[in-house]
Amino acid sequence: MAELRRVDPTTLVPNPHNPRRSATDVRADHQMALNTKTIGQIQPPCVRELEDGRLMIVAGHRRVRACIAAKLPEIDVYVRDGDEKTHAMAAVAENMVRESMSESDQWKSVVDLREKGASDTEICRAFMITPGYLRGLSLLAQMHAPIIAAIDAGMGPSFQERNAIARTPLERQRDVWAEVWAESGESESDPADYHLTADDFQYFEWSEFVQALDRTELYARDFAFDEATAKEAGVVWEEDLFGQGDQDNRYCTSFPAMFKAQQLWAEKTLPEGGQFVGANHYGEAITPHEYRQVNDWEHTQDGDIPIVWVHAGTLEIRSGHMRARPVRAGEEGAAGSLNVTTVPASTAPKERPDISGTGLKLIGEIRTQALREALAGASEDVDPWDLVGAFLLALSANNVKVDGDHTYDPYGGVSARERAVGRVFPEGVLVRDPATLRKASLEVLGSFMNCEVSMHSGSGLPAQLLGVLFGADAHMPNMAFEAFLKTYSKSGITKAVKAEGLEEKPTGKAMREALMGHVGEGRWVPEAAGFGEGIAAWKEELARKAKSAAARARLKARIEEDDEGNEELIEDGDFGEADVEDSDADGIEDLTPGKAAEPTDEAETDEQAPITRVSDTHADPRIPTELTELARVMPEHFAVMTV
Repeated sequence: MAELRRVDPTTLVPNPHNPRRSATDVRADHQMALNTKTIGQIQPPCVRELEDGRLMIVAGHRRVRACIAAKLPEIDVYVRDGDEKTHAMAAVAENMVRESMSESDQWKSVVDLREKGASDTEICRAFMITPGYLRGLSLLAQMHAPIIAAIDAGMGPSFQERNAIARTPLERQRDVWAEVWAESGESESDPADYHLTADDFQYFEWSEFVQALDRTELYARDFAFDEATAKEAGVVWEEDLFGQGDQDNRYCTSFPAMFKAQQLWAEKTLPEGGQFVGANHYGEAITPHEYRQVNDWEHTQDGDIPIVWVHAGTLEIRSGHMRARPVRAGEEGAAGSLNVTTVPASTAPKERPDISGTGLKLIGEIRTQALREALAGASEDVDPWDLVGAFLLALSANNVKVDGDHTYDPYGGVSARERAVGRVFPEGVLVRDPATLRKASLEVLGSFMNCEVSMHSGSGLPAQLLGVLFGADAHMPNMAFEAFLKTYSKSGITKAVKAEGLEEKPTGKAMREALMGHVGEGRWVPEAAGFGEGIAAWKEELARKAKSAAARARLKARIEEDDEGNEELIEDGDFGEADVEDSDADGIEDLTPGKAAEPTDEAETDEQAPITRVSDTHADPRIPTELTELARVMPEHFAVMTV
């Protein structure tokens, strides 16, 4: 028999054999304490009386801790009678035999509390839920009943899909649900009230249901099937009374019917020898196992079969080709016999080509020499249009790599260079049409010449000179906008403002606004952005290269002069015996076995000799003047090692 008593929760003794021994969630305990403090004690803990008169907890340890944390002075407890076995079973059953409320029941409780005057803040505190979770429960009020049942069964849509469903009127939800499950359930039952089962859930996609909800009006003008096909598919047209008078304003709200009509129309309009195939969730064709779909970048071949399918998401009729897969070794052929080889063995002797690889290589070298001689001989009287055509042809050569071509397609597409060469050399001979050559040349130049700051794809100074040649400065837009002016430093924007005759402002932002207001709808291009800036840099680059070439020429002449002097000394043979003996005595060590080398007074060191740039050192009489000048011109290639 149970007795209800009111006691101090701090006097209760914990059960040493409590079945819940794992550490509980601290946050969950804190939420329970707050809930207890807000609405008070709901369920009294179950205790039993010990021999010394103290009360030990049988079930409800978390409730007792929550009451203590909520600082409740007294709580109600149930004092149970029974033996140790009965109390142990009660402690386990209290933790296992329980079930949380479904979301629909939670929402019904929220509605009931609101009707009784409870605010959302009070409801959140009582249920220990967040406002966001409460808003999610509120979506159930705008959902069709079978959808709510699916949510309670754990087969419902995601939170985003719930939002999309809740935005749709209940009548529309009911209609689409009926269309989806029209062939399910009993024949006499209404498909709009069909409840989703576990087997149905394995093949059901909530995302497709949401898409069907969004397609409320599928207009006839967007589809090509005829009236007979529409009638066969069960399409029922409605008239849009607010549509434009010169358009077909008929529409249908049944997505499955329109999908079936598209499938029927695709089968009726198949090309000769074509085949209708299904599609996956991504809108891709599903070909038979022995075939594969031909990719868009591949060329069609003889034997490819045309295929047509319908995209399940957009209802678009798509077309393509499928190609038979090659029969591999070990697979059965079409006749069912095992094919053990893919390529039949040939018994014929291998024929030697007319010209070997070495001969072809020699032909290439001879052709190259002849081509260079022809180009050199035509330098004085070459026709300008022939030169333009040759320029286009050269840019399509295999050994020419162009970085930064925005028309280049790595998957086999035709670039601007290839299109241009195809127009001016359609039959392998240059088309001497000035208009065609002009257009093709400028198109190719525009495809890869750029002024981008890049070590790999940028064209550099030649692109700026090209802009000067063709007057690209006139095509520069107004650059007085915030994103560009923000790149200026404080001193830079100050100079730009003063150059326009404006007064200096205390902040860079104020000066940017003043400059943009001054320019207004006009056009402002800073001098540093003009193409003419590249001319001075180009001249400096040419001067640097000329200086480097002159230094190289002087070094080459000096080396040749030294080589000639050495050859003269060798030819004269002016070496005496005494000189040879002295050189042998001074320069050759006696390494006879048994005789140790004399120790040196200088200490040996493993440190490397210091390296100094020639351009950073003073003139050394031991270094040739030409070498010093060359090193100063190209400091990155020369260094002096002092030993």
